[in-house]
Parts: sequence; C-alpha cells; structure tokens
Amino acid sequence: MQHQEKPFLSKKNPLNLKQKESECFSLMYVLPNYWLTWLLMLFSFLLTFVPQVIRNILGDVVGKIIMFTNSKRRNIVIINLSLCFKDKSKNEINNLCKSYFSYLGRAFIDLPLLWWRSNKTLQDSCQIINKHHIEEELSKGKGVILLAAHSVSLDFGGRSLSEFPIISMYKPFRNKLLNWFIGRSRSKETDNVVVYPRDNFPFRKVIKALKNGVVFYYLADEDLGIENSVFENFFDEKKSTLTSISKISSLSNASVLPCINHYCQESKKYITYIGEPLKNFPSNNLQKDANTINIALEKIILRDIEQYMWSLRLFQTRPAGKRYPYQ
Repeated sequence: MQHQEKPFLSKKNPLNLKQKESECFSLMYVLPNYWLTWLLMLFSFLLTFVPQVIRNILGDVVGKIIMFTNSKRRNIVIINLSLCFKDKSKNEINNLCKSYFSYLGRAFIDLPLLWWRSNKTLQDSCQIINKHHIEEELSKGKGVILLAAHSVSLDFGGRSLSEFPIISMYKPFRNKLLNWFIGRSRSKETDNVVVYPRDNFPFRKVIKALKNGVVFYYLADEDLGIENSVFENFFDEKKSTLTSISKISSLSNASVLPCINHYCQESKKYITYIGEPLKNFPSNNLQKDANTINIALEKIILRDIEQYMWSLRLFQTRPAGKRYPYQ
C-alpha cells in the first residue's frame, strides 16, 4: 500500500490536531539506504557554522554549477524571462538569469539554517515589512490568505511568519527521511502551524478555520493545468491562473494579501514583504479576479526580479494556438 503523507504540525496548531495525526519518524530511516542522507544532513549541520560571507561565496559557486550543468533548467529560466519581459534585450535576460542562479545557490546554502537553528535565532535573521497589514485584518476577526509568490528563499518567509497561526501546504520529497526532516523544521515546537501535503489538502477544513481568524500561506502562482484556472496576463504573456483564491476568499470572507520573501544584501536579512489587502476582491467575475491576482503578483515580484523562482514551468498550459515553449 502506498504511504499517504500526513501533515506536519506543531504542538499548538490552528486546527487543534493531535500529534498522532502528524507525519512522524520511522525506524526504516536508520536502514542503509538512508545512510547517505544522514551524511548529507551532518554536512548541512556543519555548514551552519560557516560565516555568512563565506556562505554567500559558496552559494554563488553552487549557483554557477547549477546554471552550467543543468541546461534544461537554465533554458526554462531564459524562456520565462523572455516571455515575461519582451522589451528586454538578450544580454539583459542573460544577466537576470545569472543573478537568479546566484541567489538560488545562496538560498540553497542557507537552507540548513532553517533545519538546525532555533526559531529565536532565526528571527534575528528575518524581518517582516508591513506586518501590521496581517495584524489589522486578524484584529477584525477575519482570516488572512497570503498570496505568496514563489521566491528562491520562500521557506524563510514561512519561518518569519511563524508568530501567526499558520496553515500551509508542501510538496512531498521522494526521499522520506528528507521529507520528514524538512517538514519538522517547518513546524517547530514554538510554532502554531499545520503544513499539509499538497495532494491531501483539506480545503473545507481550512475555509472553516479562516472564518475563525487564521493565516493561510498559499503559493498560488504555479501553472497547475487548465482545471480551476483561467488564462490571464502575467507580465507580457498569458498564463494559466488559479481561481481557487477567489473561491476560498469568497467562502471564508478572508482578506487576500500579496506576500514575497527575498534576501536583502544591505541588512543581510531575509525580508518578508506584505502588501495591502486586495481591493474589491473577490468580485463576482473569476476572470477579473485572476487579473487582480496577477497584477498583485507582478508588483511584488518586481521588488526583486532576480529572486523570483523563474525555473518553474510557468507557461506549460497554453491557450489555443500557442505552442509549448519548453522544448
């Protein structure tokens, strides 16, 4: 029988779930086929003691290695940037691509901080801009849907927001030990969080929780096919855009706030930026709402273009007559 992934949850959580309902450690993780994973985890622990300046240099190197060895991923980035910014020259696109992989490498090297450091230590490396937008909506007794954009450092966004009662979702890793290990880091003991597997997400339960004033951290900028989606402009190209946020917001009366995370070179901190609640949203028109969503995403992505996750297949679902771009 195939293993059905369970949610990861902190002892205190927005849905009052018991720990027995959480994904837990399995004795099979001590078997030889997981020994290499344990060694990599040990290496990741040692990496957390390396100074930030050195980690940034290592990250730049890792980013260049990924860019030059993974031509498939590099081409996806270039295609996405070219479709979204048709007024940019080939040289500008290539420079954005190089910067993207540099930030991707740095985020990769910094990830172990989330796995091994305490929440208190991590909060010193994180900052929320416009936190009051969330607090004001919650003070009204409303739930909050964070319209989060995929950025290379999105996991730091989840950590910086851990002071709020959070519901989110994750895409399980094939490596079960790695899945458990990273999942536990997203639901530390001091948190108030539930993180559900994406394919087993209880939308009805979450809608009910939103009515009682929780925060739903929702990464809804992926292209997940034509079902429950409409085509709407995303920068300079039509993109399959999910309509689920409109429906959830309508059913729960929750406010929708744009959200993105990025690394700030000046402060050496991971910044989570919260935008104002979307106005006149949801409407009674899903097409109009999709346009509102994409405009909001564009604005927050433009805060730091290089750190958006351009390696996603953003345009794999195409309108009639449009060819598949990722050949």
